[in-house]
Amino acid sequence: MRRRQFVHGLAGLAASGLVWPAFARRQRLRVGIVGGGIVGASIALRLAEGGADVVQFEKTAPAAGATRNSFGWLNALVADPHYQALRIRSIAAYHEIDGQLDLGITWGGYLNWARDQAGTEFVRANAAQLAHTRFPARDLSAAEFAALAPSLEPGPVAAAIYSALDGHLDPVRATLSFLQHARRQGARMLCPCEVRSLEFQGGRLRSAMTSTGTIPLDRLVVAAGVDTPKLLAMAGYKLQLRHAPGFLAHSRPAPMLTQSICDAPGGVEFKQMADGSLVGTDSPEPPDLPVHAQIREQAGDFPDEALRTWHGTRALDKIKAFLPTAHDVPLDHVTLGFRPMPSDGFPVVGAVPGAPDLYVVVTHSGVTLAPLLGEYVRAELLGGKNIAELAPYRPGRFAQG
Repeated sequence: MRRRQFVHGLAGLAASGLVWPAFARRQRLRVGIVGGGIVGASIALRLAEGGADVVQFEKTAPAAGATRNSFGWLNALVADPHYQALRIRSIAAYHEIDGQLDLGITWGGYLNWARDQAGTEFVRANAAQLAHTRFPARDLSAAEFAALAPSLEPGPVAAAIYSALDGHLDPVRATLSFLQHARRQGARMLCPCEVRSLEFQGGRLRSAMTSTGTIPLDRLVVAAGVDTPKLLAMAGYKLQLRHAPGFLAHSRPAPMLTQSICDAPGGVEFKQMADGSLVGTDSPEPPDLPVHAQIREQAGDFPDEALRTWHGTRALDKIKAFLPTAHDVPLDHVTLGFRPMPSDGFPVVGAVPGAPDLYVVVTHSGVTLAPLLGEYVRAELLGGKNIAELAPYRPGRFAQG
């Protein structure tokens, strides 16, 4: 698919109903948002644009949690067709706002290849997930792979695909951009500021008691990542998240070698940031070894710097094996994050049962879904809409006991 045709297809998705009309100005709704990550930042911007009186609570620093530790890959590689369509619509939203908000997205696509039969089956399964969409992946021969990615040394290529749909970004930069534009629309951030309790009267929210004082509110959006269950418990609602740690190795800047997300043999995933640094991993989570026991059980940090450096060096060496001209690029740092993963793997979005003024947004795919969720939350909280696309993801699907 040619680049112009591809972007035109995404623009068609946006024109079909993604961009919401301006909301009429009225008495300003006082809306609090817990969480200063990319999802909370997108919601703050859209609510402020819609005329709400927005105050955001961040307990440490903007983008300090899962956002900072995210790979920042924008993709639709999921098996569920409804969830996949949601992600494609959000990628379309990114195309709409990338230049406007100076998000700095690299639209380099996704390369996935295999060296053997087992890897080939994985590549084919990934291609099958996109086959029924308007943006199917393209099969690549070894020669086509070399022409598309001349700086990569893939080794024997038994199978390869390229998806033009995917992009990647610096999640911290994108978050700060959302927040900057939200401030221009009148949103405020209290930081550091921790929400400690909620006041309800007659079933309706009245205020949030925080570490900096009591803040009167009409609505509260909880977009606090792994802290979300603790916040919802203040309203008597129990939400369980999976414990999902993951690490990324970050190199010093190197000459630009690739713009694609690279999904290589051996479970190695990597990309190159706009500043030239290589970012990636060779494992979706820490191996089940005694030295990782604490990380695998609860949010924390590496037990010592030696283990952190060992993981980073090991992963970066595997990445550099596919980029021979980057063989002398040193490790800069390693990030360890904890993904906000709902128990069934799908987003949780909507009013909390029994607490209609409390609205939750938590999802592992926060980077991909951030712009669309900002639009949808604005439509529901300020526009009085009930977004049909969110029906499968309501918090009420989890039985309380």
